[in-house]
Order: sequence, then structure tokens, then C-alpha cells
Amino acid sequence: MRDGDAYQQMNKLARNYVYNVSYQILVLIAPLFTAPYLARVLGADALGTSSYITTVSNVFTTIGMLGIQNYSIRQIAYVKHDQRELKKEFSDILMTRFSLGIATTACYFVLIYVSDSRMLFLIQIFYVVAYFLDPCWFFIGMEDMGPVVARNFAAKLACVAGIFLFIKSEQDLYKYVFLLSITTLLPSLAAIPLLKRYGVLDGIKLPTIKTVKKHIRGSLHVFWPQVATLIYLQTDKVLLKWFVSSSSVAFYDQAEKLVKIPLTLITALSTVMMPRLAAEYNTHNTEKIQSYLGGTIRFSMMLACPMMLGIAGIAGTLIPWYLGDAFIPVTRAVRVLCPIIILSSLIGISGDQYLVATEQTDYLTKSYVVAAIANVAIDVISIPAIGILGAAIGTLAAQGISCVMQYNVMLRQVSVGKTIMDSLRYLLYSIPMLACVACLEYYLPTTWVTTLMQISCGILIYFIMLVITRDTMLQLVFRKVKSITCLRSSKMKKE
Repeated sequence: MRDGDAYQQMNKLARNYVYNVSYQILVLIAPLFTAPYLARVLGADALGTSSYITTVSNVFTTIGMLGIQNYSIRQIAYVKHDQRELKKEFSDILMTRFSLGIATTACYFVLIYVSDSRMLFLIQIFYVVAYFLDPCWFFIGMEDMGPVVARNFAAKLACVAGIFLFIKSEQDLYKYVFLLSITTLLPSLAAIPLLKRYGVLDGIKLPTIKTVKKHIRGSLHVFWPQVATLIYLQTDKVLLKWFVSSSSVAFYDQAEKLVKIPLTLITALSTVMMPRLAAEYNTHNTEKIQSYLGGTIRFSMMLACPMMLGIAGIAGTLIPWYLGDAFIPVTRAVRVLCPIIILSSLIGISGDQYLVATEQTDYLTKSYVVAAIANVAIDVISIPAIGILGAAIGTLAAQGISCVMQYNVMLRQVSVGKTIMDSLRYLLYSIPMLACVACLEYYLPTTWVTTLMQISCGILIYFIMLVITRDTMLQLVFRKVKSITCLRSSKMKKE
């Protein structure tokens, strides 16, 4: 590969990551305003019901799509440089998705008919349909994140505005579910016309049954890991509703959301890197794959370690003023769940990036099946006994098992073991930060000012540790930001 091509690819990756992170920052900021408002306006029971409806809908969409989302991204990444093949692949996959969408919607109507919450599930149908109409898999496969981010920005802003305008009391639960549902569907429809610039819409035609079967068989390899993941990520909420109460679902859901807020900045890498790794795998460029994986691991761990200890440190002062005294049980659940920030980051690299891109989803399936079995077993025993803490322990155990099994495979194929061990130093750099955050909680009152001071001091101390140790990843990030800034400045001068 020529140096110029490599430079362009790195810039494209950096640009796509910036696009994705810019949206993830909005995802991070939005709940800071909406979560405490909804906790007080809707209350724990209504939020728990909404979370349950969304969970069941996610089960339907995940099963109905048969893994075709990641499969579609990977297939587009394989053929993106061949316009003829690109048109054919797009048409075939699009029609396959529509076929799956029709079948899933029909099954969903059966659920509506037999459910006690018919109206809520009926409102949620827009959410289900949106997943099959959404064309963003194509843009991600083409490594063109601009339209995806623009669409997601508009949807998130509309949803936040709608919450404050229309959700005023617990009786507005139906409005809230409709808002979440419609702000998922409309942006998906708005993204369809953007496909015109790639010239793929004029090549759409009905595929043969043989072609549909081929794509469904291919997507099933990605589907089985998703089913197993679905089981251990969603079963806990269903069991909490059955064994405990709707409010416990809300407590656990809020704990998961708080832990996943910082995680979104890291998992944005998976969306960007998977199509890039798939393209390199298609050209048998193993050296480049190893280079990308090494850099991704270092960058992810640099962010994940302080985020894990930071969230655990501020939970005690954050929850009371952020969600209200009624949500105090969330604090302990957050602290138990915090290690999944590191585990999910590593799993995103080994599973969503490497094993999917290199067509080794059988290993992915095995790891998730074992994790799902362990999670359900722990949940059934622990949830009736200790409620949301039992669900948190089950999720943590499942993530740990999955991570160990996936890296047992990946480390035998790519030499990134030393990189992982070297990256553990970020955990050491985070300890002084945690000590400072804990001291502030001990000596200061439980207010938003204290939480803000904890976050500010924590970031400052961690940054100082990186500077003192002359961290190579931090220096690389600075060089890349400087490079992009200089490139933009030179373009502006030419214009």
C-alpha cells in the first residue's frame, strides 16, 4: 500500500471516528437533562414499563433481522470499490431486509393481540419497522459516517425537545413511548434519499429466492452471537419484572444507562473499525489488521480504565441529586456494573470488530452462548434473593466469560497480547484519580457542585499522569488532531 493511500485511510478513520464521537457526546449529554426529569415526572413504575416494552421490542427486532445488520455492513465493505457489484449487493440485501421486515411485523401483530399492554406495543411498532427501513448499514459499510451522524443528531435532538415539551406527568407514558418510537422511524426514512449520490437506487430489482436464501444463510452466522447477547443483556430486566417489580426494572435500567454513557465514546470505534478491518481482510492484509487492532486496544484502554473508576467514584454523589432519593438503590448497582466498561470495550474489539470482520462468528457464538447460559443461571438464583444487584452480578459474569473466550481465540491469531498487558498501566494511572474523587465525596455535601468538582479534578489528575509518563497514545492523539487541523487550515487558505 502506498504511503499516500495509507495516510488517506488513517485520515478517513479519524474523520469517521470524530463524526461518531460527536454524536456520542450528544448521547452522553442528553441524558444529563432528560433522565432526572423523566425520573421525577414519569416515576419508577412508568419508566420500568417503558423499559420493558423497549426490551421486548428489541427482542423482536434482533430475532427478526437474523443478524443482517452487521452482515450487510461487512458485505458492502467487501465490494465498495466495484460499482457493479455494489449495486447488486445493495439491491439483494435491501430486498432481503424488506422480506424479513414483513415477516417480523406480522409476528409482532400477534404479540400485540395477546399482550396485556396492547396499546403500548402498538405504538412501539414504528420502532420495530424503523430497523428494517434504516439504510445506515450502507453508509457505514462505505465508511461514510456523515449521513449516519447527521441523521442520529436530528433524531436525538427531536427526542430531547419532545420530552420537555410533551411529557408532563405519569399519564404521559403513552406519549413518551410514541416519541421514542417515531423519532426512530422518521430519521430512517429521511436517510433513504441520501443513497442517490451512490447510484444504487436505480439498480434495485427483485432478487431470486436463491439469492435471498444466500444472504439469510450468511447473516445467520452473525445472528447467533446476537441472540446469545440478547439473552444475557435483556433477560435480567424480564426476570426483574417477574420476580421483583417494575420499579426494580427502572432502577437497573438507569444503572446500565449511567455505566454505558462513557462507554459510548469507546464503542464508537467498533462502528468505524469493523468495515475497515473487513476491507483489509478481503485483501489479506494481516499486517494492517494487527496494526489497527493494537492501536484500537491502546486507545480504548486509555479511555476505559479512568471511566470505570471515575463512574464508580462519583456514583454516591451523582445519584441523589441526579435521579432523586427514590433511585438511591441505583448507586450500588452502578458500582457493581462499572467493570463492564473495560470488558465491553475489549469485547467490542475482539467480537464486533475482529471476529465479525474476519468471518469467524462461530467462535463469537460459542462465547456468547456460554455467557448467556451463565447469566441466566446466576439471574434465576440471585435476582429473587438480592434484586438488581443479582442482575448486575449476572451481567458482569457473562461479560467476563465472553471476553476470556474471545481473546483466547484472537490472541492465537494476532500478536496483541503484549499490547493488552502494556495497556494495564492506564489502570494504575487511574488510581490517584479515584483517590481524589473519593476524598471529595467524603468531605463535601451531596450536590451537583461536588459531582462537577469530582469530574473536573479526576480528568485533570489523569491527564497529568499521562503527561508525566509521556504516554505514547496521548502523543499520537495530539499529533493526529494537529494533522487534521493543519489539513483543514491549508484547504481553507486554498479556497
